[in-house]
Formats: sequence, C-alpha cells, structure tokens
Amino acid sequence: MRLIIRIFFIVLFSLTINYTHLYSCTTFCLKTEDENIFGRNYDWSIDYGIVFVNKRSVVKIAFAKTGKPVEWISKYGSVTFNQFGREFPTGGMNESGLVVELMWLEETEYPDSDDRSTVGGILQWIQYQLDNCETIAEVIDSDEIIRIPEGAVPVHYLISDRFGNSATIEFLKGKMITHYGEKLPHPVLTNDTYSGSADYLNQLKEFGGEKELVNDKSSLYRFAKTCSMLKDFKKGSDENADQSGFKILDEVNQGEHTKWSIVYDIKNMEIYYRTLKNREIKIVDFKTLSFDCNLPVMMTDINDGREGKINDHLKEYSYDKNRELIERSYSSVDFLKDITNEMKDLTAAFPDRYHCVNKSQTENIAEEESYEFKYSILFLLIPFLLIIFIITRQAIKI
Repeated sequence: MRLIIRIFFIVLFSLTINYTHLYSCTTFCLKTEDENIFGRNYDWSIDYGIVFVNKRSVVKIAFAKTGKPVEWISKYGSVTFNQFGREFPTGGMNESGLVVELMWLEETEYPDSDDRSTVGGILQWIQYQLDNCETIAEVIDSDEIIRIPEGAVPVHYLISDRFGNSATIEFLKGKMITHYGEKLPHPVLTNDTYSGSADYLNQLKEFGGEKELVNDKSSLYRFAKTCSMLKDFKKGSDENADQSGFKILDEVNQGEHTKWSIVYDIKNMEIYYRTLKNREIKIVDFKTLSFDCNLPVMMTDINDGREGKINDHLKEYSYDKNRELIERSYSSVDFLKDITNEMKDLTAAFPDRYHCVNKSQTENIAEEESYEFKYSILFLLIPFLLIIFIITRQAIKI
C-alpha cells in the first residue's frame, strides 16, 4: 500500500514536466473601489474536470507519502476545480472569499524534510488552505506548520482574499518567498518568478523603460500584457470587472491549449467560468450553496451546463464519477496510461475516509461516554450491594 501511494505522488507531481513551455497559465487580481476579482486561464493538454462543492467541519488527513501527514478539520466550505480527483484541486475559492490558484515555475525548490507535517502535494496544499484560511496572512503563516514534500511538481501560487489583499507564494532555494502589499505593485503571475517578471516589466516603455513589448506568447509577454490591461482598466472603463476579466483572459489565451477560463468575483461571492468545449459562461453563486457537512457533497462536470447559474443543476457526489474522472484524465496523458487500476481505485476512494464533526456527533459521543460511566459504576456497586445483602440476611437469622 505504501508503495502504491509513493508511486501515485511521483506520478501526480510529474504531471506537467513535459509540458512546461507549451501549456502555461496566467492569473491576475483586479481590485478597485467597486470590484474585487481574480482571473485565471488554465492551460493544459486535457479539458476534463469536475467542479466540487466541498463541506466545512470535515475531519481530514493528508494523502502524504513521506513524513507526518497533517490532520485538520475544515473551517470553511469551498468550490474547487479538480482534474485528478476530489480533494486534489488546481484552484478554487472558499466561502470566506479566499482564492488560491497555481502555475508552473521551473525554478521552484521545495524545502528539505523537517519536523513540519506534510500535505499530500501541490494540489492538496490548495485544499488545505481553502479549508483553513480566511486571509493571505493565514496562508503565509501556515508555512510554520506544514510543508509541500520535496520532489513535488514545481509550481507557484497567486492568492487573494475578500479584504482586497493579494500575494504570490513561491518556493525558491528551499524557502517560501512571498510578495504582497507594497512588494506586489502588479498582482499578476504567469510562469516566471515574480521578481524576474517585475524586472522585465520595468524595462518596457509603458512602465518607464525603453523596450517595446513584443508579442512572442511567452510567460513574460503574458505578464506584461496583463499588467498593461489592468492599468488601463483602473484608468476608467465602461465594462464591469467580470467582463474585463474575461477580456484580459482572452487577450493572453493560448488558443486550443487554454482549456478553462475562470473569473472569481470575490466581492459578490460568485464564480464565472467557461471552457474551450463549452463557451457559455456558467455561474456558481455562493449565496445559495450549502456547506453543511451533514448534506451530500455536490458536483458538476465542468464542460456541462447552459449559460447562467448552475446551482440548481448540481448533482450529488459519487465515487463512480470521481473514478471516471481519474480514469479519463490518467488515460489521456501518455505517461499516466500504465497506472494500475488498484492505484486509481485508491485515489478515487481517498475522500471516503473523511467524516463530519458536528455538535450532534459530539453529543452522541458524550452520551455514550455518560452511559458507559453510569453502568461501570453500577457494576462496581453490585459486589458491594451483594455483601451488604448477605450480611443483612445473617443478621436477621441471628
């Protein structure tokens, strides 16, 4: 079993190794007096995916291959976009307005093993943060207690919260490197380090340098183009933030390789998304979602649905659908086709280990303990009462 889990992580952490330059991603944050949005293009070789509604008050443990797996209870419900199974999202937003998304970063070096607990990798790191954090500060502080295992796929993250704060999180030379506040004048991230991207931006005429921006479809071009469009929006625009969000994403898309485009409206707690296969914009409205752990986890195929809100079209989670997603995704990637069915089954069944913790369960446990205590006292008293009974009978005979 441990060998299977180890193989799983080696494969999962290697999912994008051969696709570094072909399939890159773009993310940005746009905060004005009236708007607070987060945009994301997901560029990859396959377009399968499930949108999950994850519950709060769930007892969880990391699917970690080495070290001590971190355990936690989810404080917040969330909506995530998953391609390699439930609990392994590529990004999402929680009910408190925290958004986390990842992108490839070749220079990434995760820390060596230490005393901190480990999460199950780059994807479960996202779920952990959405489960536990409300602000970017809490995400950054979590580095004191958890770590991504060494050898994981090299990525970095852009995160944002409902207070309008954004941050980049990178792991360089074994340490977490962050940019936020005044150190993040341009809340944009592609596939170069933030500092390298900012240095490039400062060389361009539009940002005080001498060079012209050349459309070479590179990571640095997408970074600069996005920064330019964000600046133009802040100057004044007749479009709302959601419309501008998709306009920016369209400008930096990579054709058929851009599988999903997502705009998180943090202020209004809505998610807008469309896919290459289904261009109609779907909306997930947090205001009418239930994150009660006692109710079923809900889900929908990312490529299904008509334009508009999809809340009423969500379906109950099933192992079979999760297993089907894993089968399709693994089978469509050349170096994953030989993964055994046993390992796929293990991945699909992993969420079934989780359970709810709520008041009623706590009360049941307390009642059981009280019941056991009362009867243990009774059993202790029986011999004593029997002795008294015998002594009393002897006294009566005398």
